[in-house]
Amino acid sequence: METFFLACFIFGLLFTLASLALGAVGGGHFGGHSAHIGHHANVHLPHGGSHESNAVPWLNASSAVGGLTWFGAAGYLLTRFGDLALLGAIIGGLAAGAVGWYLVARFLGLVLRGESEMDPADYRLEGTVAQVTVPIPAGGTGEVVFEKGGSRRGEAARALNGAPIARGAEVVITAYAKGFATVQPWGEFIDAHDSQATLPEPSVPKREA
Repeated sequence: METFFLACFIFGLLFTLASLALGAVGGGHFGGHSAHIGHHANVHLPHGGSHESNAVPWLNASSAVGGLTWFGAAGYLLTRFGDLALLGAIIGGLAAGAVGWYLVARFLGLVLRGESEMDPADYRLEGTVAQVTVPIPAGGTGEVVFEKGGSRRGEAARALNGAPIARGAEVVITAYAKGFATVQPWGEFIDAHDSQATLPEPSVPKREA
């Protein structure tokens, strides 16, 4: 029986080492999303980043192998160095295996809880509300800042109609190409969409709180 316990321990240990080497200690699901405000304006106001995964991966392969490793190690030690009968060694090994399974599953749950799934909408700049940090001169280039994918970003910006835009103004990114964002002041953006009579009952985006 010692051989059986030792085989369980060696198999579990090798599997765990291989999993760590390959980065395959488990898989998580992330859900990122942004608020889409505006019927045709397609203005995106990020709110909330990513969904957290709170489920403990009890049936994860790594959790099962962790339990097998602890079972084999405890069973071998109890059989080899302990005075317990075979039944006692098996029960002790099962108890240790259950503890190992629990600890590995809890560890994986903590690791997976912080991960997030990448959503293309979180990184699309068109329709993003931004703020001018460097004034945009007439026909020139300034800078805007905004939040995307849970981080604060800055981009070089030009006005849609070439008019100057003052520092601190709230704008909407209407296009992005070759490292430059084309922006339009919030008020003009809303007025432009409100004036499109062909759109049925246009919905007016709300300012970001």
